[in-house]
Amino acid sequence: MGNDHAAVTAELEGLQRTSRNVHRAVWGVAIGVMIYGAGNVTGLLLDHGVHPAIAWMLSPMVDLGLVVALVGGKALDRYQVRAGWLAMLRWTAGLMTWSLNVAGPALRPDGVDGVGVLIHSCGPVLLLIVAEAAASVQRGIADAMAQLHREMEAAAAPPIAPAPPRLPDLVPASAVPAAKPRTAKPRTGKRASAGRARRTSTTTPADVDDLMPLGWQIAADLETQGLTLTRDRLLAAVRASGQSISSDRASALLARLKAEAPAEVIQQ
Repeated sequence: MGNDHAAVTAELEGLQRTSRNVHRAVWGVAIGVMIYGAGNVTGLLLDHGVHPAIAWMLSPMVDLGLVVALVGGKALDRYQVRAGWLAMLRWTAGLMTWSLNVAGPALRPDGVDGVGVLIHSCGPVLLLIVAEAAASVQRGIADAMAQLHREMEAAAAPPIAPAPPRLPDLVPASAVPAAKPRTAKPRTGKRASAGRARRTSTTTPADVDDLMPLGWQIAADLETQGLTLTRDRLLAAVRASGQSISSDRASALLARLKAEAPAEVIQQ
């Protein structure tokens, strides 16, 4: 993995060097054309009566438009952004530069100077083609660098844990075989005595005499509401009053309430 990372890093550095060299070459051609065209354009404007104080300004203005296209294109290519207006600006500035450079030999009073037109066309045409080719190269380099960055990020990312195994679907209870009854082991000594004590305490309900008045009151309240006295209702009402009662004790209390009349009725 370390060797792969080093190889990708070296490739990225190589692409960056290539991008810088292409950019410098484009600027070299652009500066040469600007300097070469400045004399031609200034002389053309002077021949057509433009004041010398401003005759030199047209060529730099056109060249600055080309500079904007070159610089903006370089910046946008770094982020893989396409801008149609920059391409139009490149071609517009390039065609203006070509037109101004060839205007002198092309508009001679004694006829078109073909050789002069060809000579003065070399710089602007070369700049147009170099600028377009450089833009294409820069876009390709940006795409390649983005792909290398994605590969580096993928290699550096932690491995994805495998998905947990899928649990089997639940089967209906009827399909599950019944468990074999466990054979009770004989108990001896203290364990047997404790077991008998627990069974006795759970099967024999406690005395419910102290709960009878409360039970009669609950029965009367339920009858007033038109509800039947049941064990669940009795159990809930007793617990709501703050008393502690088990299910067995509630059953015993319910049986006593149904078998015995309230104390006030007996006294009457």
